[in-house]
Amino acid sequence: MIFKLDNMSPNQRYHLITQTVLPRPIAWILTSNQESNFNLAPFSYFAALSSQPALLVVSIGNKEKGLAKDTKANLLREKECVIHIPSVNLAEAVNNSAATLSYGDSEVSQQGLSLTPFTESLPRLSDAKIAMHCRLYDVHALGDALHACYLEVLSIHVEDELVSENNGRVSIDSLELAPLSRLGGNNYGVLTDTISLKRPS
Repeated sequence: MIFKLDNMSPNQRYHLITQTVLPRPIAWILTSNQESNFNLAPFSYFAALSSQPALLVVSIGNKEKGLAKDTKANLLREKECVIHIPSVNLAEAVNNSAATLSYGDSEVSQQGLSLTPFTESLPRLSDAKIAMHCRLYDVHALGDALHACYLEVLSIHVEDELVSENNGRVSIDSLELAPLSRLGGNNYGVLTDTISLKRPS
């Protein structure tokens, strides 16, 4: 079957794309609200772009017409965030943090999630095994509502249990991390196995 996207509504395109581009990593983004607390929300239109500079990109829309999602409003104002890569044991917390709350209501407080100091201005989630401190590098508007936010990674916290080193090269145990990924609809993916193939010269 061939799908012609010109003949599809934005909602139909969204559901088709999210069921074909998969699994998608989840950026669980913590930003600072103006009320001296923290917003936390998951995004799966998310990817690594470059190592020099160290750039990630996340696409963030609006809550409704003309009203930016809290993450986007905070990021554009504060110019920084912490991106967590959630493990499968955090699936329910990730899903619950996608609920639409009034601005200033904190998903962190609502769910009783614990925080640990990380940067001068932002903490990280204690239970997330990977956290990245990022600053806003650039923003591109995508239509009327979406923005592609380019984020430069400044530092990365990785739990010691995940890290090994061989001949000066760091390895992170992806199975031990058990990263949660996004599929279509209400479905999430879980990493249960890996394969290794030597890259051809």
